[in-house]
Amino acid sequence: MDFVSVAYIVFLAISCLLYYIMPKAARPVWMLACSYVFYVYSADSAKFIWLLLGASALVYICALFIELISKKHTAWRKVSLAASIVISLAPLVYYKYANFALSIYADITHGKFSALKLAVPMGISYFILMGIGYLIDVYRDKQRAVRNPVYVALFLSFFPCIIAGPIERAPHMMPQFCNDITFDYNKFTGGAFRVLWGMAKKLVISQNLSVIISAVYGHMTYYDGPILLLASIMFSYQLYIDFSALSDIAIGTGAMFGFDIMENFTRPFAAQTFSDLWRRWHISLSTWFRDYLYFPLGGSRKGKARAYINQIIIFTVSGLWHGASFGYVIWGFINGIFLCVGKATSKLRAKIDKYNPLYYFKYPRIILKSFITFMLFTLAFIFFCAEVTANGIEDAFYLYAHLFTGWETIFTASFADTLVAIGITEQVKWTLLGGIALIEGFEFINEPSNKIIRRVPLILRWPLYISLILAIAYLGNLGVSSFIYGRF
Repeated sequence: MDFVSVAYIVFLAISCLLYYIMPKAARPVWMLACSYVFYVYSADSAKFIWLLLGASALVYICALFIELISKKHTAWRKVSLAASIVISLAPLVYYKYANFALSIYADITHGKFSALKLAVPMGISYFILMGIGYLIDVYRDKQRAVRNPVYVALFLSFFPCIIAGPIERAPHMMPQFCNDITFDYNKFTGGAFRVLWGMAKKLVISQNLSVIISAVYGHMTYYDGPILLLASIMFSYQLYIDFSALSDIAIGTGAMFGFDIMENFTRPFAAQTFSDLWRRWHISLSTWFRDYLYFPLGGSRKGKARAYINQIIIFTVSGLWHGASFGYVIWGFINGIFLCVGKATSKLRAKIDKYNPLYYFKYPRIILKSFITFMLFTLAFIFFCAEVTANGIEDAFYLYAHLFTGWETIFTASFADTLVAIGITEQVKWTLLGGIALIEGFEFINEPSNKIIRRVPLILRWPLYISLILAIAYLGNLGVSSFIYGRF
């Protein structure tokens, strides 16, 4: 069931209505039923419902067992946790990485590669990580093992988050599932607006950008450096809009039921350093890797060199988490290198910065730093984009090799014709410019849109609602609308 579909709107309306009129004791069971209906209704997911049920049962039992073992038996607790994590990861490794591993083995042995017919279950990368996080939190005594299996099953299958997160934490969500929630008009309407806001961002901005990007990346050899760079910049922004729209809908949906779901983005492209950008981007995943992998590896406690190695490991694993191909791995590795170089040179750059003519001009300096950070992010994302929209790593290398070709054509009529040919018509141009200006205006306030809208006077609020609905109807690209991060 696609988040930006009539079916989802109907499903959400019925789920919400019945949720608030039924007895409070029955609400967790109702939310669990809604989550499973959502999962089964989604394409190719009905046959994997057993996997979600099995993961929930495993996590429930293992958490109780880990808590049951006395803290005096440290070794047994560690063995139990390790075994639980390995068993939890097994389905993810099999469905997502078996063919990748077999292809590598075939290349090494010069044998024949026969791909297994495997479909990756929807949300498996997300509910497996959430389950592992819950087990580790129980082991660390940050979370009690929950006795009611309904809450554990709901935590792993909660339908606003199961497509692509945010990757929630048990200490944050379990108390909300266990406590009674009363209807809050401001929270409900703010959440409803955020769902609308996310749909508008997806259909009006992301979908129109995707047409342009696909036209270029799908026929990369037709174009020179300016168009290739433009498409790559557009992809960085499109991915942000697409994924943040998905998070908006998830967070807004949760708010309509009275739940607080963690924020996943905080103006990442306003960051002036690479490390700051990654503190603002896909926060639920980056903090998950920080808390459950980076810190156990030693974090920064064992010296700078070890900290840099750990950072590179984390980003490389993050790349592999996104997809079973070398393009994603290289993308993660490059980001890790950029981050480490940025940290290693931060003091030197601060000294040199004083001799920069822009040093004494605050806003030009901020704009320049943010632009450089964004361009580094974009250059790394070329590998990611090639995996998503083109033929993978070969196309990424082709694009890098041709970035500096054809720049003499940008002031010619043929360049303008090329822009139209890839889909940048007058209507699309002004739709994108107007939509991006509105988004950036909201983001400049640096507060979640569902909270901003409640402070807007009623006389302005309703025209905004109507404008967003009309923009979706008349300017949105209402064709194929799957979210990029839904595939991970």
